[in-house]
Amino acid sequence: MESESKSKPSSYAQAGVDIHKAESFLTRLKVSARRDGHRRLWRGSGGYASVYPIQGDSAVALSTDGVGTKLLLAIEQDRYDTIGIDLVAMCVNDLLCVGATPSVFLDYYAMGALDERVSDLLMEGIIEGCDRASMLLVGGETAEMPDLYDKGHFDLAGFAVGTVKRDSLITGDELKGGERIIGVSSTGIHSNGLSLARKLIKEDSPLRAEMLTPTAIYTKPVVRIFSEYPGIIKGLAHITGGGWTNITRPKEALGYVIDKHLPVPEIFKHLGTTIEIEEMYKTFNMGVGLCVMADAEEVEHIISIFKACDFEAMEIGEVTADGPALIIRNAPGAEGEIFIHTKAT
Repeated sequence: MESESKSKPSSYAQAGVDIHKAESFLTRLKVSARRDGHRRLWRGSGGYASVYPIQGDSAVALSTDGVGTKLLLAIEQDRYDTIGIDLVAMCVNDLLCVGATPSVFLDYYAMGALDERVSDLLMEGIIEGCDRASMLLVGGETAEMPDLYDKGHFDLAGFAVGTVKRDSLITGDELKGGERIIGVSSTGIHSNGLSLARKLIKEDSPLRAEMLTPTAIYTKPVVRIFSEYPGIIKGLAHITGGGWTNITRPKEALGYVIDKHLPVPEIFKHLGTTIEIEEMYKTFNMGVGLCVMADAEEVEHIISIFKACDFEAMEIGEVTADGPALIIRNAPGAEGEIFIHTKAT
């Protein structure tokens, strides 16, 4: 019989989450869903949020998401006041990455049987998340399905809408190489990689409770930059599912070199004792929840606004013309540089 340590998963795939299969499915979905009307989109699926023009130079940005197996942690710890914040965060942070200002939010809440205490706490979290994101909760759907969900289990999904003008749209097209990358602190593990982390962190560990710290919402500093320094952001990357490979999404044909690092939260140091460092960066945010790309002369302005909004931020690297690749140097706990080849679209 294998020892407990040998039986532990050391990758997201071994924990039951196959990122490559998901990417393959999304690629097929894009092809099968394509219709003539999609030509009107300013941005389609795969770019954090889809952007649909409504009149003249105005458009709506649309994003939907959930919180994954973080729900199981909430059930396990009987704590339901924070994951509603996560739900809003996972949707709204994607809207920001296309230059949109968030406006309204809707939720979908499905369960086996309605528990008023749990439901009230979930809704309080969603409302709190909307307040942090400067959005309005305008509707949703609640569904009891006892034949589908076991007692005490439920699911959450969110749908966020924002607005953006044509000249404010962030497409990544302006990125040429030479731009600086600013890293903005996360609040911990956020809502990604938890299928793996839950299997590696024991239930009696204080890190188990830390995993329920809600995902950071970056609306206030980012929208302030949109307002005070319009056009200076050339690329935004929400470090979400797929970890640091997200940094290449603004323009996948380019290279992204990281050579400085924000402090790594303790939870990632613990997970790093079991998981290879490259897998860590391909699964988790490693302490950085958002990356901002801009010209060197704009870095100070951007960092000052994030700091004024109580986010730690610093210049961590640069965009290069040598892609498609992500190179991570001087990573805590790594020997030599980490090279992650990315497929350009």
